[in-house]
Amino acid sequence: MSLSLRKINISQFRSYEAARLDLTDGADGNIIVLTGANGAGKTNILEAISLLVPGKGLRNADIPEMKNRHAGAQESWAVAAEIETATGEIARIGTGLDNETGRRRVRIDGETVKSQSALSSLVAAVWLTPQMDRLFLEGASARRKFLDRLVAAATPEHSASLNRYEKAMRERMKILQGDRPADPTWLSALERQMSADGVAIAAARQALVERLQNHADHLGAKAPLFPEPLLSLDGWAENEIGRRPAVDIEDDLKNRLAAARGEDRASGRTHTGIHRADLAVFNKAKDMPAAQSSTGEQKALLVSVILAHALMMRAEKGFVPIILLDEVAAHLDAARREQLFSLLRALQGQVWLTGTDEAVFASLKDEARFFSVAQGRIHGRNVLRALAT
Repeated sequence: MSLSLRKINISQFRSYEAARLDLTDGADGNIIVLTGANGAGKTNILEAISLLVPGKGLRNADIPEMKNRHAGAQESWAVAAEIETATGEIARIGTGLDNETGRRRVRIDGETVKSQSALSSLVAAVWLTPQMDRLFLEGASARRKFLDRLVAAATPEHSASLNRYEKAMRERMKILQGDRPADPTWLSALERQMSADGVAIAAARQALVERLQNHADHLGAKAPLFPEPLLSLDGWAENEIGRRPAVDIEDDLKNRLAAARGEDRASGRTHTGIHRADLAVFNKAKDMPAAQSSTGEQKALLVSVILAHALMMRAEKGFVPIILLDEVAAHLDAARREQLFSLLRALQGQVWLTGTDEAVFASLKDEARFFSVAQGRIHGRNVLRALAT
C-alpha cells in the first residue's frame, strides 16, 4: 500500500478563499507537479498538505497568520483532506484555526481530537523548501526540527513525546519566574516528566540517525551524483544513549535540571535538556562539514538525507512519507535533477514538486500529474475550482 493524499479542500487559507483538488479520477501518477510564477500560490498548497501532520507546517508559521487576509473576522482558515493510509484505509482529516482560542483544532473522521499528535498514526510527511537552503549555516533549532520531522515520520509517538516535553518545560519556567515562591514538589514532578520524555526523544533521535546513516551509505549506488552525508548527533543525552541504562540517564538529566533552577530563573531559558541537541552533517566526499560545502552541494546533501529517509521508510515500514519538494529541482544541475526524478519514480510514493518552469519537469510529462497555478487559480485536468483573493 502507499500513503497518499486523495482529496484536499482549502478555505480562507493564505491566498486562497476556496480551492479543491481531487486526485481520485483513476489517472496514473504518484508525482504531482505544480508550476507557476513566483507568488502564484504553489507553496501555499504544499503548506496546507504539511498541516496534515503535527506541528506548524513547512513555514513554521503562527496559526492565525495563515488566515486569508480578506477573510471576515468570524471566518477561519481550514484544510480538509481525504487520505489513503499506509494500511489502505481511507481517513478524513480536518484542521484549521479556532477563532476563540487562536489555536489549531483537528478532526479525524468527524471527531475532534485532543492533540495534533493523533495525526501521526495516519499521515507522515517530510519536505524541503528554499528557506531550508541555509539549514547548515544557521542555528541548531532548525536542524533539530528537521531531524524531529524525520523521526516522527518513522516513530509516530515521537510527536507526543516532544509535545509533553515542551509543555513541561514551559510550565517549569513559568513556575521559576512566577511571583510566588517556586513549589519544589511541582518542579520535581515537571523535571521528572522532562527527563522521562527527554530520554525517549533522545533515544528515538539516535536510533533514527543510525538507521538513516545505513541507508545513506547505500544511496551512492542509486544516486552517485548526490553527495553522501555523514550524520551524527551533538547532544548530551543523545550521546549517552547506549552507553548506560536509560533510567540512569533519566536520573542524571533530572538532577541537572534541578541544579540549574537558579540559572534558568535568572536567564529565562532552560540550559540543559534535549532541546539543545544539534544534527551534524558532514560531506563525506569533500571531507568537510556541510556548512563549508558549496551552496549547490548543501542543497544536494539535504536531498540525499530526504532520499535516504524515504529508502529507510520503505524498507522498514513498507511505505514512504508524502514528500513535498518546493522549488528543489530548478536548483539542481540537469544530471542531478534527472537522477532525482528517477529515484522518485522508483520510490512509488506520493511526491509533490513545485517550480516556475514546466520545462524543468519535461522528463516526467508521461508519468506525473501537472497543474498550473496562476493568480491564485489552479488549472489541470484534476482541478475543478480555485478562487483566490
